[in-house]
Amino acid sequence: MFYGWRMVGVAFGAQMVASGLGFYALPRLLQPLADEFASGARAEVAALTAAMSLPGIVVGPAVGRAVARYGVRRMMPVGALAMAAGFAALTQATALWHFYAVYVLAVPFAVGTLSSVGANALVGSWFDRKRPIAIGVSQFGMSIAGAVCVFFISWTLGIGGWRTSYLGFALVAAVSAPLLFLLIRDRPEDLGLHADGAAAPRPTPVHHGDWTLREALRDRNLWYAGVASGLCFFGSTGILQNAHALASDGGYSTGQADTLLATLALGAALGKLVFGWLGVRFGERASFSIAIAAQTALLAAMPSTQEVYAGLISSGLGLGMALGGIMPGLSALLARLYGAVRFGPAMGYVAPIMIPFQMSGAFVAARIFDTTGSYDGAFYGFAIAGVAAGTLVLRIRFRSASAPND
Repeated sequence: MFYGWRMVGVAFGAQMVASGLGFYALPRLLQPLADEFASGARAEVAALTAAMSLPGIVVGPAVGRAVARYGVRRMMPVGALAMAAGFAALTQATALWHFYAVYVLAVPFAVGTLSSVGANALVGSWFDRKRPIAIGVSQFGMSIAGAVCVFFISWTLGIGGWRTSYLGFALVAAVSAPLLFLLIRDRPEDLGLHADGAAAPRPTPVHHGDWTLREALRDRNLWYAGVASGLCFFGSTGILQNAHALASDGGYSTGQADTLLATLALGAALGKLVFGWLGVRFGERASFSIAIAAQTALLAAMPSTQEVYAGLISSGLGLGMALGGIMPGLSALLARLYGAVRFGPAMGYVAPIMIPFQMSGAFVAARIFDTTGSYDGAFYGFAIAGVAAGTLVLRIRFRSASAPND
């Protein structure tokens, strides 16, 4: 077996830790934290997602350049330790601002090194032709984490409350740090191998050398891809962070609400595989566009499907699959546009473009509910954002004749 698939496995595990603990935990803990620290108001706690995203405007580019300079093997363990320290501190939290401090200072760096930049850069350096499916498989861990994490949190809440949940998070992150250092190999060349397991080295990338943030932000393709992805994440974070509360408001039990959140996560896991395969078969842009179109249609239909539990679960599965195609679609598209050398920095540089959209989704959805008593307005607004995202993806232009097959 090609050694690169082992790195896919490492990236799978790293993203499982980063997304499960840094992202999927919040929707399950939304109501317990709101009850204890915000008198039940959800928007104040949902805004943690925005607080976590905002530093990425600075952290993303910095991590991208650090990964390119020092390598994933050095950076990932540091991110895991930062996450462990932050979550250990939260076991002693007595005010909501303590959560904001950790989710601003520690979690964005940890997620950047373990997932959005680090894991994608690792997989991107080991694959070329098979990169879309390799990225999709590695990001499968992000969504599997959601399905596992929601039930783990329910279990720990029953044992000792949310403090026990955060203690468990800290232990998982701490154990992962030394494992990552032992297992990671940054590039196939480090072992005398070539991308995809080929007998000959890959062609020299079109883009090479240092790439500053100022230069990157002059690139229209980066803006099109970044804004399109940001609009998609505006909707996906808004729905995922409020899904458990949405089901509870509909009169469904805690177990049924847990199942909805797990279904969204499992759907996203399947979507990463499906859209990764579509990327190999039809091209990165085509796969990305299909995922955006599916997400948009399902968001528009969501208000009419939530009255019956079977309809809510079915919609959640389909929506999860569509959501799951966005991140691997973006990653594969950037890898094709900028090549292996600039892929890590590109993942970091796209963050300042995406984050203003991404950070506001959960807060907007929660605020709409607090104001109107319903999430329907949020669903329709997110669907409109999806239409705009699809339009932008179609404006992307490839500079290399060897780039995509779409």
